[in-house]
This record gives sequence, C-alpha cells and structure tokens, in this order.
Amino acid sequence: MNKLPVFEWFYQYGDTLVTVATQMDVVDVPPQFRNQQLTDFILGRVPTPHMIADEKGITAPMRFGGALYNCVFPWESVVQIGGANAVIQFKSDVLAATPTEGVALRPSAPVKKQRPNLRVVK
Repeated sequence: MNKLPVFEWFYQYGDTLVTVATQMDVVDVPPQFRNQQLTDFILGRVPTPHMIADEKGITAPMRFGGALYNCVFPWESVVQIGGANAVIQFKSDVLAATPTEGVALRPSAPVKKQRPNLRVVK
C-alpha cells in the first residue's frame, strides 16, 4: 500500500502522529529508541519544519534532549498514521514476525483517579 497519500492527507490538517517499528534495520533513530518495538513520533510544520516525505519514506531532523538527529522512517516501518480526528493502522508483517503474546499494540495509559474540583477547606 502506498502510505504517502495517507500521510499527506493527515499532514495538511496539522501535526501527524506516526508510529514506527523502530527495531527494523532500515530505520534510523537515536539509540534509546532502537530497543522499543514501536515508537510514536509527532511530525508537523512546527516540530519538524525540514521534514521530507517521498516515495521511499520520511526523513526528518528531530531534536532529542537538545541534540539534533536525522531520523529516517521507510514506509515499510510505518505501522500507523494518525491526526486529531482519525487514525489509520496498517497491516504489518513486521509485527506479525515479532512475538507479541500478552503485549498490546499500543499500550494504554493508566487511568488516573479523578479528583473532585471542589475541596472542603477548614
């Protein structure tokens, strides 16, 4: 599947969340992300102004801890693209080849107990 038109559609509406299988050899990311199965990256005009998306994939200079790193995400490593109103998940042979017993594709955030807005002050 050609993921470039999907990415361009999301990108025109603002910041785009791209989920990448960072353990693939073709992906170039900082070392701290290489041991994670999936990593989310936010791409947009403000966070990544010099990003290039073409038929091969996405190349984006990004800052991590103040240091600039030129990230490369080939399309075969992109497993999900999302924006403010929608998310598209792609079937991935990469994830099927990796053992995922008991592991959710996207870990859910822990539910925080809501505190009441009003408190009694004595």
